[in-house]
Amino acid sequence: MTHQEQQEILFMERLEAALSWMQAVQERLRVNDNTQGPRAALEARLRETEKIHQSEHEGRVKMDKMLVAAEVLLQNGDQEARNITHARLKDLKALWEETCTFIIHCHSRIEWVWLHWSEYLKAYEEFEIWLVHVRRSLEPEVELQLGVKEKLWQVDNQRVLLSDVQSQALLLERLVDEAAALHNRIQDPSVDQNAQEQLQQAYNSIRDRAEERLSVLQEMAEEHQMYQSDVLKFQSWLVSKTKELNTLTETEDTAENKLRALQTLDDSVASEERTLQHIEGMAEAVRANTSPRGAEVVVEEAEELRLDWQRLRQSLCEAGEGLKSSMDSQSQYQSRCQRLGEDIVQLRALLHRLTRDLETARDGDRTRDLETARDGDRTRDLETAREGDRTEEQMVGQWRKYTNVRNTLLAEESQVEHLKAQLKELFRFSQDSRHLSDDVLAVVKEQQSVKCRAMKLCVESELGLRQVLQDPLHGFSQWSQLVSQVLESSAEVSEFSHIAMLVQNIERLLKHSLQLQDRLHLMQLKRDLLGSVFGSDRAESLMTELNATVRNRELLHSQLLQRKGRLR
Repeated sequence: MTHQEQQEILFMERLEAALSWMQAVQERLRVNDNTQGPRAALEARLRETEKIHQSEHEGRVKMDKMLVAAEVLLQNGDQEARNITHARLKDLKALWEETCTFIIHCHSRIEWVWLHWSEYLKAYEEFEIWLVHVRRSLEPEVELQLGVKEKLWQVDNQRVLLSDVQSQALLLERLVDEAAALHNRIQDPSVDQNAQEQLQQAYNSIRDRAEERLSVLQEMAEEHQMYQSDVLKFQSWLVSKTKELNTLTETEDTAENKLRALQTLDDSVASEERTLQHIEGMAEAVRANTSPRGAEVVVEEAEELRLDWQRLRQSLCEAGEGLKSSMDSQSQYQSRCQRLGEDIVQLRALLHRLTRDLETARDGDRTRDLETARDGDRTRDLETAREGDRTEEQMVGQWRKYTNVRNTLLAEESQVEHLKAQLKELFRFSQDSRHLSDDVLAVVKEQQSVKCRAMKLCVESELGLRQVLQDPLHGFSQWSQLVSQVLESSAEVSEFSHIAMLVQNIERLLKHSLQLQDRLHLMQLKRDLLGSVFGSDRAESLMTELNATVRNRELLHSQLLQRKGRLR
């Protein structure tokens, strides 16, 4: 056997091996080139095509071996052998390209369907979980709420839930479209028309339930709102009728005319009992759709409304009887005059006492200031001495006295108004009441004068006291600025003279720090006083600032001690 014959046999063997491999692969691909059927079958075909795809290297090795044998034959063989070899190579290369393309297309198609199905199942499972979650939230009966606010909040929550349900419609539509598209490729019953319809029906059931729940909740909330609106209207009507009664009572007119007007007003009030009965009927309906505690409120509200209506009718009756009994009552006039005179005397005595209290507080403070100025041998004027040397205790005592006077005067405002009302009642009588009118005006003027003076002194003492109480914070602010300057200047220093001067400054600041510590501690003990002077909100703000200041002082004090140790 010649050398060329050996080469031809080798080439043919390798050609047959490559051809057999490609034919076997194509046959396996034809068997698995199908996307229809259950998911398990598709998964098996996907694994098979993946194995085929991975075995492409094996076929390429066979092709390479065949090409090497062909190259030798082309170089050493005769012309006929070369021509035959070329023709076989061309056919085999075309078959190789076809096989590779078939491998890629078949595997890609099955893999794409597999991934598409997986994505659909993921979306389907998420949608099923959402359906279960919403279905569970809609299963319990409507929870009865306390009042309108809670019912409206419940409506808003249900509206949000319905909005979420409605927003899922687009997702459902895409899910159904995906199922239809997938069914065209796989023909699996899990995504057929029946499965799509069942998914749509499950969603529709949830949506209808959510819409029905929202409708019920809206009806309950609107019913409660209407009831509450009617209650407010009736209450407003009662107030207006009460004002009419008060106006009628205060109007200067003959007793006969007033009695006729009272009778007309009483008829109007009596006719509104039908409205009250309607509200009571609404209250029963609202109570049935309200929590037990809220139902109690509704019942009490309806009962209070009837009581107010009955009180108004009783007031009308009493006003009429009082008007009748007051006709030509000279004794009543005398009694009123006497009572008014006694009230004027009492108020005037109180004003005199409060004026003395103001003078006593101010004179006592002035005396202490003069003694302080003399003891200190200072040459500044009296007002400077008062502002600079008054102790905090003295300022608090004076402020409390002024505040007590002011509060007493404010509490007596009702008495002043009572005097005016008494005087106004006397004007209904025919007797001359000018002497009492002059006395009332005089005592009112005196009361206003004392009140203005007390207000001014109270404000002045409070401003001074606020400044004194906040002084530790201002002192810390100045001290902390000095500490920052010293710490900054001592950060990089080497000269002995500068070090000694810095150590002295630090020692002075440390001494001042200990003084600040005591002052800040004392300020922490004055929480009640701060609340009285500044009010609760501002006092809390000051205490917060004070606590932060105490911590900052401790930090700066520690930094000064460290810097002092380092400089030494």
